[in-house]
Amino acid sequence: MSPAPPETGMRIAELGRTCGVSTPTIKYYIREGLLPAGRLTSSNQARYTEEHVHRLRLIRALLELGGLSVAKVRAIVTVLDGETDPSPRGRPAAGLDALEALTAPAPQDGPLAILAADPRTLALVHALAERRGWHTPADGPEFARVVEILHTLGELDQHHFADRIDAYADAAERAAAADTQLLHSPTDGTGPAERLVVAAVLGDQLLSALRRLARTAGTTGTAACCTAPDPKTEKGREPHTGCSPLPHVPAGARYERLTSSRSRTGSAS
Repeated sequence: MSPAPPETGMRIAELGRTCGVSTPTIKYYIREGLLPAGRLTSSNQARYTEEHVHRLRLIRALLELGGLSVAKVRAIVTVLDGETDPSPRGRPAAGLDALEALTAPAPQDGPLAILAADPRTLALVHALAERRGWHTPADGPEFARVVEILHTLGELDQHHFADRIDAYADAAERAAAADTQLLHSPTDGTGPAERLVVAAVLGDQLLSALRRLARTAGTTGTAACCTAPDPKTEKGREPHTGCSPLPHVPAGARYERLTSSRSRTGSAS
């Protein structure tokens, strides 16, 4: 009798050690339909592959860094598992539209967000989209989300956000252009569907973290939307309405003010 072929793959405990996830959590992800089950080698043993490692890391990223719910992650991986090769002419598969909808944060008031907003806020967003050539449906969740946020800021008397909306739009366009390049870049490994999910969920988190990092480090004197070169002309933009020069705050000065403030607080106590 010839010897049995060696078993391939890893046990669930090794999968957990590789990804830093406990065995009960892995079993929970399998029960919830987030992670495919392993290949059974006996009635109570299964083997897992590098594909499980990659999927488990993606799940953790979407849940922990992305802040998505288990239900939303389940819907995302269901679409990912249904994706095959890109469609003809090099365009991504049709499931990307479904992923766009799943990864986009919905307005709190849903379709009613547009109706509940101040008409002036609605007009502001309409004018912004027209001015920048953004052809997006006014009843879409992305449009409603912008209206809802600006409406809430107005209720909080934070009207300066609306005054500088073009500065934020400039930054958003550059980030969206980077996402598009990433989505269509010929890379090995993950396909366009997963890259879209990562760009939409983790890309938003990265952009937010970089924004905070830039604020902590100080600015170079003028808003980046005006100093950064226009991708069409490669020339610096002229400052526009609502985009005033920002004061330069050296990182050392920020640190000195912070430490002196702490010293005064300590001496007062």
